[in-house]
Amino acid sequence: MLNPDTPAKCCSYCGGRDHDFEECPKRKADAEKEKVEREPAVIRLPYSRHASSNQ
Repeated sequence: MLNPDTPAKCCSYCGGRDHDFEECPKRKADAEKEKVEREPAVIRLPYSRHASSNQ
């Protein structure tokens, strides 16, 4: 029989019924992926001898 004292769980992000929104593994994985995609790429310029010489 159902236990009325236990609150119902339903994730509004993925629809899973075994966890809440805050504990959603899919949401956390998606957030990590977005964070990596938002980070700017490091652009390395070719080394120039003329820029740093003191002639």
